[in-house]
Amino acid sequence: MPHRYNIGHCPTLSAKPVFFDANILIYIFWPTGTSTWPAEYSTIFNTLRKQKNVLMTDVTVISEVINRSVRIEYDKYLVEKGIRKDELSFKKFRESPYGKETLTDIYTILKNKIMPLFHIIGKVFQKSDIEGFLHVDSIDFSDMLITSLCRDNNCILLTNDRDFASTDIDILSAHPALLRS
Repeated sequence: MPHRYNIGHCPTLSAKPVFFDANILIYIFWPTGTSTWPAEYSTIFNTLRKQKNVLMTDVTVISEVINRSVRIEYDKYLVEKGIRKDELSFKKFRESPYGKETLTDIYTILKNKIMPLFHIIGKVFQKSDIEGFLHVDSIDFSDMLITSLCRDNNCILLTNDRDFASTDIDILSAHPALLRS
């Protein structure tokens, strides 16, 4: 039976590896809006670091962090400039000086703040693994990959994504819906 942990459980998890989902890395390193999630997950992150937990992620998550962070900045740019999406496509934004500056900022955060602290794990998925993921489920394809990585590496998944509620892996979260699952 998978366990569900909240911030209060962190001291009991000191010997366990923790896999960070994209939403958590964005909350910690690219916070936006007025949500309380960035502060809550920053507290969990700092606790795990102080305890010397092994912090893990993978290339799928890093790709998602980059793509979502650029999209966040694109959407903010459109609002700030009063521009509609049909007036400035995402691709044109990405190629603009501000878009390139945004990517440079994201890459700098990844290189200087995330990569030094995290182990990058991965798996060579076999054809049979991929075929096993090709079914309609409550989680998307990327989340199936993450679930498999966490299971294979005995990691606790730190996430705020409710889609993981029905998975058979241990989860650490501040999200009440995940803690009830």
